[in-house]
Amino acid sequence: MIVDDHDLVRHGIRSVLAGDSRVRVVAEASTGGLALRQAAAAQLDLALVDLRLPDMRGEDVVRGILEVRPQAAIVVVSAYLSEDTVRGALQAGAIGYVTKTAGLTELRTVIDRVVRGERGSAEVTGHQIVERLHSLGSEMSGRPSLTPQQERVLELAAAGWTYQQVGAKLFITESTVRFHVQKMKRKFAARTKTELIATAIRAGVLAPAAEAGPVCLERAS
Repeated sequence: MIVDDHDLVRHGIRSVLAGDSRVRVVAEASTGGLALRQAAAAQLDLALVDLRLPDMRGEDVVRGILEVRPQAAIVVVSAYLSEDTVRGALQAGAIGYVTKTAGLTELRTVIDRVVRGERGSAEVTGHQIVERLHSLGSEMSGRPSLTPQQERVLELAAAGWTYQQVGAKLFITESTVRFHVQKMKRKFAARTKTELIATAIRAGVLAPAAEAGPVCLERAS
């Protein structure tokens, strides 16, 4: 099953797999809800799941598919790559993680492993990504590593934006903004948003308010 909200992506993957006699696409879904219904109705061995779906978190879709198809192998195919996204996907039960920018060659490699029954190899690949990302973050003078979206949320929050305003600016929900802030509080061992901002400034992750003029100008524009 191919789960992605972009028709072009689904059709592209389907076209590539059409030439592989070992694989047959039995279902497609553009939303998480549809994916769960399809998983319950179709006999699945493998599901390729995007993490960014319009109605559900990709990790929840992974868990939901495994509830009805516990023997299925799930590979996340995402445009995003960070320690949080990879770790979340693997903890949800995915055996592999492939970025869309990696191209179809890497996706074929992971599918080949699944077809041969080498699920452990695919899982190791995912963990290696996590370890590499973690090491890169640690190399930055010991500072906690943030995803690009977390950095933007932090910048806007430091400039005085409300969670609702930040969400509207970044095209994400207010609850997602709060989720990012809570994650950053844990990373910086901060108890409040104010303490988070102060700690991030001291760590060199966030510019002081006097240097954050461009962020305020964006809000005024």
